[in-house]
Amino acid sequence: MTVPDVPGAMVNNQFFEEFTDKVRVKPIPWEGYSRAGLISSDELRELKEYQHLAHSTTGDGRGLTGYMGLLVRLTEKLSSIDALQYLLVQIDDLLGDSCGGGGEELQRCMFRCLEKKDDYLGLKACKILIGSIAGCSALAVAEQREFAYARLFGYLERCMRSELTSVVDVAVQVMQSALRAPYARTVLFGEDCAPCLAQLVGVLRRTQQPLAHGAGSAGSAAGPRTRGVVAVPQTQYEVVFCLWLLSFERPIAAALDRRLDVIALTAEIARSTVKEKVVRIVVALWVNLLRLAAPANVPAMLVGRVPACLATLGAGRSFKDEDLRTDLKQLSEDLAEHTGVMTTWDEYLNELASGKLAWSPAHRSEQFWKLHIRRMDENDHRVVRQLADLLAEPTASETALAVACHDLSQYVRFNPDGKRLLARIGAKARVMALMTTSKCPDVRYEALLCVQQIMLNAWRN
Repeated sequence: MTVPDVPGAMVNNQFFEEFTDKVRVKPIPWEGYSRAGLISSDELRELKEYQHLAHSTTGDGRGLTGYMGLLVRLTEKLSSIDALQYLLVQIDDLLGDSCGGGGEELQRCMFRCLEKKDDYLGLKACKILIGSIAGCSALAVAEQREFAYARLFGYLERCMRSELTSVVDVAVQVMQSALRAPYARTVLFGEDCAPCLAQLVGVLRRTQQPLAHGAGSAGSAAGPRTRGVVAVPQTQYEVVFCLWLLSFERPIAAALDRRLDVIALTAEIARSTVKEKVVRIVVALWVNLLRLAAPANVPAMLVGRVPACLATLGAGRSFKDEDLRTDLKQLSEDLAEHTGVMTTWDEYLNELASGKLAWSPAHRSEQFWKLHIRRMDENDHRVVRQLADLLAEPTASETALAVACHDLSQYVRFNPDGKRLLARIGAKARVMALMTTSKCPDVRYEALLCVQQIMLNAWRN
């Protein structure tokens, strides 16, 4: 499986482009900088030559690439936001014409621009950084590993926290371009960049929530100040595109949903969106997750009702994209192989394996527990141990914790020796801790009932 040809550093944002046009014509006091000794007279003369050629040159501008060194030197010398914005616009133009490049000095200058408190300047620097490392098709692995992706992702994380929709949008688009590189995907999924990846998925979750609009602006790339994302379908497409690129790495495909619960989230988006391209990228993500890591993702797909979602999309929508129609059919058939012979116990195991326990009918059924209680002790009490591990999982939802406590209480209720196992594997202590430490009333209530069942069982014995 190969990653498609993603543009090296492409940004399509109306406000960003309009601001760039304003930067191009904004007057900069270059002569004043020369008189103040900030730039030399030779550099001023070369800059004038470049500006004259840039205005008179027709075509792709490849003849101007010799001035890249001058622009980078001026960027390193000057600190004025207006001057730096202008220089970065020119560097970005030359970088696009020359297909990458720029060297370590360019990257050092761009990372310095990330430290400035200016949204446009920082995002333009990010775009240039990605263009410098990903603008050409053939890059040595060593060069990729030397690039400071973690520092770049740290800045993009801060941008994605912004209330300014244009800042969030451009940050996600830069992320798209960065993730074309396999090493970048590995870095983003690493422990150091976990907050950035969580924030990326957070942007996707915000598209499913009501927006709160306000007024005002901050930073030079400010559009309307908004808590949320205005261009919801486009933002959904861009973020899921990033997740899709991540899913081309087998280890990431196996752990992506477990860490970030993306299957249930994307299923909700696929059910609600009216845009075909959003459905197409969601289905492409699911195809990767199933092909590269089926054992890890099938349980979550079944719990997240992906088969039902696929059936609805296939029967209720008329898609123009033939590949999408083919993927929908194939994915439905692949998942049907896993669901065709499933029993209620199999469904319970899939739900438990996904780590996303919910109040499905089996949990409340006394008949279910009477019928399957002995199966919980199979394979060295594997199911009971999974429930106990879930209680210690820091990312477990409050609902999952409450259901786990309930299931353990049912285990003790129908298995007289169950209390000894819970004490031995540490589950009893975890349940007792949840009675006092959990902030959720439902979790505390189910934990209390579980402890009561343990004590009642002990008294009866």
